[in-house]
Amino acid sequence: MRCRGEWIPAVAAPVLVAASLLWWGRIEPVFLGYHLGLCLVWPWLAARRSAVSWRDHLLSLGLGRRGLVPGAVLGVAFAAAPLAAYALLPEIFPTPERLRLVLAGWHLDPDAPGPALLFLALINGPAEEMFWRGWLPLRLGTGRVTLATLAVLFTSYHSVTIGALAPNAGGQVLMLASVLLAAIFWTWTRQRWSTLWPALLTHAGATVGYLAVCRLILQGASVTP
Repeated sequence: MRCRGEWIPAVAAPVLVAASLLWWGRIEPVFLGYHLGLCLVWPWLAARRSAVSWRDHLLSLGLGRRGLVPGAVLGVAFAAAPLAAYALLPEIFPTPERLRLVLAGWHLDPDAPGPALLFLALINGPAEEMFWRGWLPLRLGTGRVTLATLAVLFTSYHSVTIGALAPNAGGQVLMLASVLLAAIFWTWTRQRWSTLWPALLTHAGATVGYLAVCRLILQGASVTP
């Protein structure tokens, strides 16, 4: 594992998300500071300091042509997974009242969450995969301890959102475990197939699927198995 200073971005990410949601009670710093600033801009600036072009930077992250088609297929499956979970285990998802309360607590309009949902659908998965499975392993190494630590750090800040949304301890544990398993799977696909596309597209698919569930909850709808 590298020197401690090399780990600053990886440690700063969960701290920034937790501070934004728990202390400031706002989602905008997560979007601007974490997704855009830390996940996308910081690695790009580091590449520019090393005189690496934008194209070569993307290629180094694993965003060449390889893996695009299988990633898209897996992405559809991952998009369906949250809907299937909602159909089978609706009790682990927030009630409409709880979801509205959480969104309002993050300064989002529960009746018009469109812009935030659109940002999450388009930016959340790609930005996080480029950061956690793309840039950080290049910076810190790909040893098992390093990759496991990154998976745990990635999972850690999801405890904030899951803790707020899941209505009971069982749901919280189940959802947090699913995030950790997803992180392990995304790490494995990146290292095994030498491409970031499967991780990026499945993460994006999972995000879209969960957002669709949130939309159904706000509308008071259900999914029958």
